[in-house]
Amino acid sequence: MEGELHSKVLILHHGAFGSSENMAPIFREAASRGLCAIGITRPGYASSTRREGRRAVNYFLETQAALNHFNITEFVSLGWSSGSPAAISDTQDARCKGAVTISGDAPRDSADWDSYIEKYPPQNPATEEPAFPSFDEIRTTGPEGLVKLFNHLLSQKDVEICQSKLGEDLSHASQHGMSSGDFGALDDLESDGAPWGIDLSQVMQPVAVFQGDEDRMCVPAHGYFLAENLGNAELILAPGEGHISLMYNRAAQIVDTAIELLNR
Repeated sequence: MEGELHSKVLILHHGAFGSSENMAPIFREAASRGLCAIGITRPGYASSTRREGRRAVNYFLETQAALNHFNITEFVSLGWSSGSPAAISDTQDARCKGAVTISGDAPRDSADWDSYIEKYPPQNPATEEPAFPSFDEIRTTGPEGLVKLFNHLLSQKDVEICQSKLGEDLSHASQHGMSSGDFGALDDLESDGAPWGIDLSQVMQPVAVFQGDEDRMCVPAHGYFLAENLGNAELILAPGEGHISLMYNRAAQIVDTAIELLNR
């Protein structure tokens, strides 16, 4: 948690293979505005206890525990990458004023998912088939090795972030999140590929869907699917941004959007 605690906060959900620490740019922007942000590290990551069989539909349970502990009355939920299902899950809590997804996963079990993949590819598709690194490689790689590690999965702007000082955020979060083993990542992958159990059309809180058009990990199809299937969503397409660069380069805009939702 960062910032002075108030009854209205931002809730942050991290991406896969990390912990709430890989939401560092959002924490920083929230703190600069005097707004409290609370990070939720999913079960199985870092020192958190595994909750085997967790699914998107019940991810909000961890959020509720934090809300009740800190006496939060209103919040906006933000999720990056595999944190997107958790942000959407949080809309089941009546205290949720809205959600923001950042390079977010969409449910892939829909009958028309393949049509989205065909219609909305990244603007800079990789020239070679990307190979995903092993969990051990993710757990042990420092900032100097990030570009080699993720290779063709990175856009040019992702590479720039990884090669900058900001790469320390990403490698530290992965080392922290994966330090206790593989269960957090394995449970994320299993849950991401399973039905969410959430009727997106019934989500009536406003949802801002931030999507980079050069994202090679959660390709643009994810953003378009969420925007078109959620009950009250707006797609905010960021030209030239990739999976990682979107959160870093647009952090101020993302937090301003979340604040706008919180104050509606």
